[in-house]
Amino acid sequence: MNSSRKIELVFFLLLAAAAVIVSFLVLQPYLSALFVALVFSVAFRPVHEFFLRVRMREGLAAMTTLLFLFLVVLIPATLFGFFIFDDAQNLLAQARAGAPLLERFDSFAAPIEARVQLFIPDARFSLSPHLREGLSFLVGNFGGVFSGAVSLAFKTFIMLLALFYLFRDGKRLRSFVVLLSPLTNEYDERILKRLEEAIASVVKGKLLIVFIQGVFAASGFALFDVPHPVLWGAATALAALIPVVGVAIVFVPVVAYLFFTGGTLTALGVLIFGVCIGVIDNFLGPILYERGLRLHPFLILLSVLGGLAFFGPVGFLAGPITLSLLFALVDIYPLLFQGQDT
Repeated sequence: MNSSRKIELVFFLLLAAAAVIVSFLVLQPYLSALFVALVFSVAFRPVHEFFLRVRMREGLAAMTTLLFLFLVVLIPATLFGFFIFDDAQNLLAQARAGAPLLERFDSFAAPIEARVQLFIPDARFSLSPHLREGLSFLVGNFGGVFSGAVSLAFKTFIMLLALFYLFRDGKRLRSFVVLLSPLTNEYDERILKRLEEAIASVVKGKLLIVFIQGVFAASGFALFDVPHPVLWGAATALAALIPVVGVAIVFVPVVAYLFFTGGTLTALGVLIFGVCIGVIDNFLGPILYERGLRLHPFLILLSVLGGLAFFGPVGFLAGPITLSLLFALVDIYPLLFQGQDT
């Protein structure tokens, strides 16, 4: 390679690097919205393809899929978030004022605490201080989201707009990515297929199931007149991510409290309802999980918590999908570097 050719190549690489950096800085405020749009475009592709099969044009099919997503996912999720925020605010106010519910729970735990302290002097079973701290954190974070309602609405609009174009022009974008990749087309297609399977498996698998469990749990708590049902329903959804114990983390203390405070029939009803919530995964899992890449429930839990800490609210999706990307790349490693077929 002659010197002029080297200078051209170096100049081009520097120019490309500068363009990438500036483009990243320009798009950075909207990366989370674009990421969510990409995830939803993969997860809801079967819906889009259904509308295409009924002879809809590309644009109309994309718009109809967008409307379906808006009605089925975005509106319920937004309402659920508002109800969680409202329940958390009310419970925090009661906790600060000395809520009778918490006082009765603390008085119920006091004898157990006294016995345990004979062996572990520093043991504490008082719920109020920990609940106040947790609720303050929850209200502060939700409050920050809702106080930036204009910014959130604009990002949601960007996400929906990007999602429309991904539905309409997704095939052309996929072909463009394959064209730019230095790998052979066969490898590119296999990588993209594994990633799509990973995204669909996470979104339509575990995350959707725990959301359903949370909604049903909130409905059950409301049915049995348990205070702050939506907040406990959200706690149930998070607990469902934990392997083995799952929703029992929420239902067992609630049932125990109701039983020891005299609500025997209510406790029995909540117990039966909790068992039904717990087995939802066994029924919906085979239906909603993809045959592709799956993550262990414990890894899903860690990826959700770590994703929320690292990425913010979008980390609920970004964490598990990032981990799925890692496992997808590990899965295709033999194909790329050892020439093994999968």
